[in-house]
Amino acid sequence: MKNPRHAIASVALAATLALGGCAAPAGQSGQASNQQSSSTQQEASLASWNDDSPTIKLVKDYGELDPIYLDWAMYVHRVLWDSTYTPTPEQVEVARQVEEVERTRKFPSGLEAQHAKCLAEVFGGMSVSDFKAYVAEFAETDAPKFKNLKRKDAYFKPMVELVKYLEANDFDCYIVSGTDRNVLQVLLKDYFPEIKPDHIKGSVSTVVASGQGDKDGLNYTWNKTDVPTLGGQLVIKDVKANKPTIIATEIGKQPVISLGNSSGDSSMANYVVNNNKYKSLALMLMCDDTTRDWGELDKAQSMKESCEKNGWHAVSERDEWKTIFGDGVSLDEGWTWSSEQAGPNRSQSENPAAASMDQAA
Repeated sequence: MKNPRHAIASVALAATLALGGCAAPAGQSGQASNQQSSSTQQEASLASWNDDSPTIKLVKDYGELDPIYLDWAMYVHRVLWDSTYTPTPEQVEVARQVEEVERTRKFPSGLEAQHAKCLAEVFGGMSVSDFKAYVAEFAETDAPKFKNLKRKDAYFKPMVELVKYLEANDFDCYIVSGTDRNVLQVLLKDYFPEIKPDHIKGSVSTVVASGQGDKDGLNYTWNKTDVPTLGGQLVIKDVKANKPTIIATEIGKQPVISLGNSSGDSSMANYVVNNNKYKSLALMLMCDDTTRDWGELDKAQSMKESCEKNGWHAVSERDEWKTIFGDGVSLDEGWTWSSEQAGPNRSQSENPAAASMDQAA
């Protein structure tokens, strides 16, 4: 019989599908023999990390964006390119602001909350199964600003390996992400079949019965023809301080390892390393590679300073990773915005659509 798992790990998934995570104790007996017996497999599972990586030494002892988060890009696609959907003026304006973020990499105050609200709205009324099919189709499109990379494959490969390494060492991994849970269930199933849907803790929007209409769930009885349908209202955006809240209420144990790649994971990292009765660790990625990724050195430096201030461990993708997105993937240095492309939901005279938005079939 396999030894009982000694820790629960929750993993943050930022789209471009970069992984981060954390782990909480669930019992401490009988781990050593299991870890020793699988040491060869563990070595192989970290092949994308440099042998002298200080992070790997620490763990063994114990995209960035392309050019925007996947659910943000899918929102722009839905609002500006999907001819089957008629957006409101507010939704179009938010989509334009998201496009501006794609161009400038600057996030205006309040846009994150606006986008989360509108993202729930634009898919309201769609069945959950149809929505997942929509996500799967969108994920098959090319990742802009890269060559030989699909959106569905835009994971940081070393972070994928690290999560699998933890799984092999009896950590029970959870995904804790700002991306919608239904989106994550589609994106993760091929890369992480070992992570079950109930281990995915992303953002939440309402789900109702297909025949429920405007009735409250307390005043409606699900019938045999009903199917789960998106209700179009945001419940919670799983970022920043909301991450520890969801971990505490839905996982119910304080993690011992946090893996993050952005400032949105800071609250989760602090929750893990403070007031913990177990030895704990927070790893935070510095996206500092400008040759294999679209790294931003100023943000990487800011992350390094945050790590030093808060007692987290900084990971350099430039210095510690042998690969980022895998063999054959490179930056598309010639990628530009096309002034000739525009979605069917707006006129040619308006701002050009992102080159990453493919016309819906």
